[in-house]
Amino acid sequence: MSEPVVPVPHAAGRAGVVQDDAAEAGSALAALAALDIAVLPVNGDVGQVAEGVLDLPEEMLRRWRLAGGVQVRTLVTARADGVLVGAAFEVHRPLTAYRKIVDVWAPDERVADVLVETIEERAWREGAVAVKRRFPAEDPDDAQADGPAPAGGDVLASPVPGGKSPWRRSLERGYREVPVPVWAAPVTSDPADTGCGQVRWRGAAPERALPYMRQTTDFTCGPVALQLALCGLGLQDQPDRGEEMRMWRQATTVAGCDPLGLALAAADRGAVPEVLLSTEQPTLLELCTTDEERDLRRFIQSGFRADLAERGITVETTVFDLDRLRAVLADGAIALVLIEQLGMHAEPSPHWITVHSVDGDIFYANDPWTDADLGETYLDALDLPLPSATLDRLAWYGAPSYRGMVVLRAA
Repeated sequence: MSEPVVPVPHAAGRAGVVQDDAAEAGSALAALAALDIAVLPVNGDVGQVAEGVLDLPEEMLRRWRLAGGVQVRTLVTARADGVLVGAAFEVHRPLTAYRKIVDVWAPDERVADVLVETIEERAWREGAVAVKRRFPAEDPDDAQADGPAPAGGDVLASPVPGGKSPWRRSLERGYREVPVPVWAAPVTSDPADTGCGQVRWRGAAPERALPYMRQTTDFTCGPVALQLALCGLGLQDQPDRGEEMRMWRQATTVAGCDPLGLALAAADRGAVPEVLLSTEQPTLLELCTTDEERDLRRFIQSGFRADLAERGITVETTVFDLDRLRAVLADGAIALVLIEQLGMHAEPSPHWITVHSVDGDIFYANDPWTDADLGETYLDALDLPLPSATLDRLAWYGAPSYRGMVVLRAA
């Protein structure tokens, strides 16, 4: 089912008003009195959601079809007299407070503006605090993502004479550029798939700006999360793969990294760590498949505990709540929080994220992981806004469940 169709009347000064030169463009919009907007949930193939979508540019449809799994997908269409004159595809992780516009197709830039406005207004109404936009071109000033017309179809509308690129119009709308990180995508991927990006905040941007890095393996979220925190504290310039591997070798417990090992790695790099862990038992044993692996992980963690005690690094046994995390952030610290990512992603897994800011009910995190196979980019994981109810739900792992957090301060 779609949301109600919203008629957009032609009126002077209204964004998205369609006023076409039919003689030059042969436009089907010239004699129309309204633009109809439909907001359509996508549960299967996006190409089957609305008539005319299969005629859109092939590369655009390829990007749209990457999305899936637990991701929330929405297609917004614009029609004039039943003719498709614009479409925009929005996708985001569930349980989060952002929306990402993957592409906007509309040969008339005013139609494109209406589609973006529709997504923004819906996002704010649903409690999102950020709308992010992906642009595919390496040179964003030449990224004509709002055109051309569908392959084999008529030219539906003429660009406004003297019009600006979608990238420039977006900046003038209140978006700001999000520079592409050096380590933005899987090391085996084509860098062109990363694209460029912008973000528009409903209110103020997060107080703290941390760099971003996507982990280069399936098991190094902890070392990458730690690097991001160290950069935020001024203890490291930029994250890189060499340091990712060095930290992993130091903090690993056979595969992933536990809170104790990460705290030791942080201390060796000039940070003052504090571990908050709700159990005194070894953690992450759920990842082991044999008794030998479980015994080895227990042995490694007992050594970590002994090293922390010898160095006077606090390990507090407590079931911390979000008020404690809020206080930590207010005090200028940054926190590595262990989560169960199921719900925000399709598969269960322990995972480390870097929580760096909070504003009201929203916590901001840099997440080292992106589902690149589903079309996610650094835009999905940088300054990821998590409602407190979401973070409170995710910040448990194990059976029985436990909580883990490493608080980091500059010396």
